Amino acid sequence: RLVGEAGRPPAQQSPLASSPLPSTALLPSSSSPSPPPPPPKVKLSFRQGLPTDAPLIRQSMQDARMNPTFLNPLNFIVAEQDGQGKGKEKGTNVVGFGQVRPVAGANERVWELASVYVLSAARGQGVGSQIVAKLVRDFSSDIYKAASARRLVLLTLAETASFYTPHGFTVLPDPVRAEPPLPPLLVLEFLAGSVVARLSRGPGTKLVVMELLGGAGGA
Repeated sequence: RLVGEAGRPPAQQSPLASSPLPSTALLPSSSSPSPPPPPPKVKLSFRQGLPTDAPLIRQSMQDARMNPTFLNPLNFIVAEQDGQGKGKEKGTNVVGFGQVRPVAGANERVWELASVYVLSAARGQGVGSQIVAKLVRDFSSDIYKAASARRLVLLTLAETASFYTPHGFTVLPDPVRAEPPLPPLLVLEFLAGSVVARLSRGPGTKLVVMELLGGAGGA
């Protein structure tokens, strides 16, 4: 889920992978494929997360009211751009980050895209979209383990689901009864997150689960 970009949630703000997901009203039409993501607005470099990134990641998740668990910085990619940062963020070239992590109990066959966050100074420049695109590319190119039958899913707010559709994700109509089934821990995260989202953001808030079409191969 993303913060402060296109949608873990202003209309054009990028969704956080850990936020509640979009409703079925945002499901892409099978007759009209989603357009490709817009061209990048800024040039970024990416690196693997380091233990020294942990404080920024934890604080960002807290500020954005995103899932504060499973934040091993080594699972993250960090986006950097020279000359960025202002105010308390001045002097840093980190503009955002996100992760793909294995879902516990799924034998590395189901992975979750999560914790996508863009720092305030870099919002509105396509940073979040580039982070998601990089995570999807890495997953599809077999950087992550388990060679076959891998699935990439995410949880996000219903209102931000449209941010992910250009990257190949579609909303699962019924995560609890999905076929093939989702890992029990992910279903529990969805159910608990739905309750938390309604309590923290209002009774009309919905969480959704999205899955990358074609799995690891992207086909």
